[in-house]
Amino acid sequence: MRGIFVPTVPTTAFLLLILLAAGCAGGPPPAPEATETVALTVAHRTQRGALLIEGTTDLPDGAELTYTITHDAAATLPMTEWPAANLIESGRSVVQGGQYWARVTTTSWPAGRVRVLLQFPLPPQPAEVVARYGEFGEKLAGDNVISEGPINAVEAEYIFELRR
Repeated sequence: MRGIFVPTVPTTAFLLLILLAAGCAGGPPPAPEATETVALTVAHRTQRGALLIEGTTDLPDGAELTYTITHDAAATLPMTEWPAANLIESGRSVVQGGQYWARVTTTSWPAGRVRVLLQFPLPPQPAEVVARYGEFGEKLAGDNVISEGPINAVEAEYIFELRR
């Protein structure tokens, strides 16, 4: 005849201790698995002293991209020969309908190489975007994701020759 196992107080305490130890042994809960990828294209157009940076993405409406546009002359000319504010521009562009754009005045820019750097998800971002990709991009994955310590970011670089 088989009996029914009724744990005694020491057995119950021992099982509880094992369960607690198993839960605590791993330290903090594991980080969410990086599963979200982001497609990001970059192109440019010039129009009467202005540079238009534009592209497409699969980011949701309201997501914000951070951009930095730098003319090579900013690194090669002495600061006394150029107005710094005109050779380096940065800002944010909001995604709408799978597209984004930014307009920068370039009337005083000389011909030369220009670098565009786009990054996502530098804060602040809308709550829906944070929920999907993480506050610090911890849910981002893919070849275009860079890691800087605890922060992951999608990065796209685009280089072209500005002609005058």
